[in-house]
Amino acid sequence: MCMISSAPLQGRGTLGGRILKGVKGKLFSGSGTFYEVGSGSCGESDSDSDLVVAVNLDQMKNGANPNNNPTCQKSVFITGDMGSTSARVVDTCPSCPKGALDMSPKVFELVCGSLAVGVCTINWNFT
Repeated sequence: MCMISSAPLQGRGTLGGRILKGVKGKLFSGSGTFYEVGSGSCGESDSDSDLVVAVNLDQMKNGANPNNNPTCQKSVFITGDMGSTSARVVDTCPSCPKGALDMSPKVFELVCGSLAVGVCTINWNFT
């Protein structure tokens, strides 16, 4: 059984006592998944090898025209069981719960390991 919380993690850029480089603002915890990257809600087309993510619908907060969303192109810093990386926000994940990110296969491999894992627990923040 896996417990996932979407509440922001308190603290000053630490995770399990480790200081995280590049951490600014609130840390979020949730599930990390991957998707086939293409044309995203931010109005651009990216590929599976790009360091990009789709933010859950609740935290993406798309307006009438998601191409004008101020969250588009922001950077996030993600940490998982296998590593950490920065990525760019280019899409919305409408089925992801609050706190979750849908990552390009490249980001998923860097943070979670093999694509065969399918889902992992991540911590992330906007930088």
